[in-house]
Amino acid sequence: MKNFLSNINAPTFSLSAIAIGYILSEDLDPSEQNTVGNWFMLIGQVLCTNAAQQQVINNSNNNQNGEHIVNDYNMEALKKSVTTIGNELNKF
Repeated sequence: MKNFLSNINAPTFSLSAIAIGYILSEDLDPSEQNTVGNWFMLIGQVLCTNAAQQQVINNSNNNQNGEHIVNDYNMEALKKSVTTIGNELNKF
């Protein structure tokens, strides 16, 4: 499935969802459309929630592997810049 998805460009992927939505809506009454639509949205929410949690886990693992050093360095550079700007403003 992974290779299949990575071989479809974004516009075609979106267009396929539009086409499937219109095809399904022709055979369903409004109540059935609402039910099926909510079911598909729930699938999407589960996928999004799962992906978001996996990103949190990946970010946590990356931070444990040394990224915090880069962040500490950036924080020190930011503090120095703020101090320099403050000193320049005090001259006025």
